Amino acid sequence: MQITFRRAGSGLVGLGLIAGLLAAYGSSSLSASAASKKLTKVAIATPAKTSDYGWNSQGVAGLQAAAKSYGITNVDVVQNIGYNNTPSVLRQLAQSGAGLIIAHASGYDAQAKQIAHQFKIPTITYDDPTLLEKGDLSNITTSSQQGAYLAGIVAAKTTKTGHIGVILSAQDSNWYEMEGGYAAGAHSVNPKLTITTATISAAGYDDSAGGKRVATQVIATGADVIFAMGDNASFGYLSGISAAKTAGKKVWYIGDIGNIGPIDTAHVLLSSVLWNFTNVDKAIIGDVQNGTFGTHGYNLTLGNGGISLLKTAYIPASVWKLVTTAQKGIIAGTIKVPVTTTDAAAKKLLKAA
Repeated sequence: MQITFRRAGSGLVGLGLIAGLLAAYGSSSLSASAASKKLTKVAIATPAKTSDYGWNSQGVAGLQAAAKSYGITNVDVVQNIGYNNTPSVLRQLAQSGAGLIIAHASGYDAQAKQIAHQFKIPTITYDDPTLLEKGDLSNITTSSQQGAYLAGIVAAKTTKTGHIGVILSAQDSNWYEMEGGYAAGAHSVNPKLTITTATISAAGYDDSAGGKRVATQVIATGADVIFAMGDNASFGYLSGISAAKTAGKKVWYIGDIGNIGPIDTAHVLLSSVLWNFTNVDKAIIGDVQNGTFGTHGYNLTLGNGGISLLKTAYIPASVWKLVTTAQKGIIAGTIKVPVTTTDAAAKKLLKAA
C-alpha cells in the first residue's frame, strides 16, 4: 500500500545535501541522548507562511502556547522555508541552541532524522509512527477522521439539495482520512446523500487560484455544503464559495485545521475541523525534560483535544446536540470511524447506499 504523507510532495528535495552530511559525518549509529534537561529554547520550521489560518499557523500557535505553559519564552519560528533549504534551516536551528526542533511537515522527515542523529537534539517528525529513537526522534500523527465524521453530520443536517461536496488540495493520506470520515458521518445521518469529490492537484496545498476554480466546479454539480482541505488553498475555497453566495446560491463551507472565520466577510463558514497541537506539544516538552522523549509518538484525537469541530452560530442547537452525542461515542469507542489512508478507500465510502 502506497501512502502519500502530508506535505511530502517535494519534501525529498535536498536529499543530495543529506548525502553530503552523511559523507562528512559518517554513518555511525545513533546513541540515545535521553538524559533529563531543562529546556530554555524551542524551535519550529514551517513550509509556508504562518498567516494561512491552517497547518502552519496552528503548528506555531500550538508550540508557542505549550512553551508558555512551561515558562519557555524563547520560541524560534522560521516560516515559509519550502523544501529546497530544509537541511540548512534545520541545521541552523540545531546550532542556535534550540533544545527541541519541530520539523513541521512530513516532507521534512528524512532531513529531520539526519539532523537529530548529527546534533543529538530532540526532533519531531510527522505522520510516520516508525520514526522513534529514544532521546532524539519522535513523531506526531492525527486522528483527524474523527473530527471529519462530526463535520459530515453537520453537512448532512444542513444540506437542502441532498448533495454535499469534499475537496482535497493534494494527494495526502490525512486528506483521504478526513474524506472518508466525512462521508461516514454524513451517511450515518442520510445514507442516500450524494457526495461529490474533487482534488486540486498532486500537491496543491497552497494553490489559492486552484482552490477557487475547483470549489466553483463542485458548486456547479449541485453541492451546497463543501468540506474543503487546503492550507493556502483555503483562501481560494473561501473566495469561490463567497462568490457563489453573492450570485444568489446558498452554499456553506466547512474548513480544516484552523478557523478562517476572521476573514469570512460573506458569512459562509459553517464549521471547521480544528487541529490543535498545544496539548501534544506540552507532552513533548514534558518528555524532553523528563528524559522520556522518543519512547512513544503523539496523536491528535478528539479525546485529547487535538481534534475538534468548530461551533458557529450557523449550526442549530439540535444539530450540535447530535455532534456532541457522536463525539462522546467516538471517544468511548462505541462509534468506529473508518480510517481511509488511500484515495480508493475513501472513495468507497462516498457512494450512497
